[in-house]
Amino acid sequence: MAVMMNRMMSVLHAVVHEYVSTGIPVGSRTIVSNHGLKVSPATVRADLSRLEKTGHLTQPHVSAGRIPTDLGYRTAIDDDLASGAVSPVLELDLNTLSVYEGMRQIALALASLTHCLSIVSDPFSQAATIIRIALARMRGNNAMLVIMCDDGRVERRMLSCVGMDDDALSRAESVLTSLFVGKDVSEADLIAYSIDATVDEFVARVAQEARRAVTRASEATRQAAGVSLLLAQPEFRDSELMRVFVSAFEDDDIDYDQLLGASRNGLVVSIGSENPDERMQGISFVAKEYEVSSGIGFVACIGPTRMDYRTAIGAVEAGAAKVADLIDGGGDS
Repeated sequence: MAVMMNRMMSVLHAVVHEYVSTGIPVGSRTIVSNHGLKVSPATVRADLSRLEKTGHLTQPHVSAGRIPTDLGYRTAIDDDLASGAVSPVLELDLNTLSVYEGMRQIALALASLTHCLSIVSDPFSQAATIIRIALARMRGNNAMLVIMCDDGRVERRMLSCVGMDDDALSRAESVLTSLFVGKDVSEADLIAYSIDATVDEFVARVAQEARRAVTRASEATRQAAGVSLLLAQPEFRDSELMRVFVSAFEDDDIDYDQLLGASRNGLVVSIGSENPDERMQGISFVAKEYEVSSGIGFVACIGPTRMDYRTAIGAVEAGAAKVADLIDGGGDS
């Protein structure tokens, strides 16, 4: 039984490897030919059938080979991590670069290595204190939320305020000021979660937006690269997937805080349907948090579920280590 289970895991890894490399459904003869399994194609076909029944593989149509499901990718990744098959690798010399230039080079190197969108964030401090919150009416049914922190950050978010008159906005600003001003970011995070939306839906909604704004690095402090590489992937021939994702990214509307909430020892691998954001159901998010004296940041790759996870995980782990060295190790700012 153990031999069969080991062989089925080998078959699963083979399907993942072949499909990531080619984007073509994988058949039994390809696996036997390319992966050195000492069994017949008929035996591999039986294993493929079992893996399909367990939900690890699927068959696009009757005459096709198999492709991995989100569960199949997850099982293969967890096996790689448990066996130590993933190693941090990112060849890059940053010794003569400033912190800003170094972060940019790390983002570019990650994108080139993984063919995914790469993001490198500045560290943000959980100890920063909120010193002011303001709500200002804008054109139409919109309001601007402005949050100022004592570390110099100024976060701005546009909100819908349909049905809210100026007095209601002023009252909401007063409530939010009493709740958040003078609190550090970690305290604000807890307070926002405790607000009951049934008491005041607008205040609860603005509080959650305030929490997201101050507990993650702002767009201005993130380096990103590889949008064209990501959109060149065959999966983005689905114009709707491309439109929704690009719109979310350009509007700075991806909740990285929520995605990073699935961290295991600072590493996040969120695959397709595992993502809490419905717009990213066909997308995978691989990230590694890093901690330096000034706070916590992250390095991430975003790409299709048909991603080379071993490479992506190794790259973000190496990238996070390099950013930490760059910041605390003395890159010129």
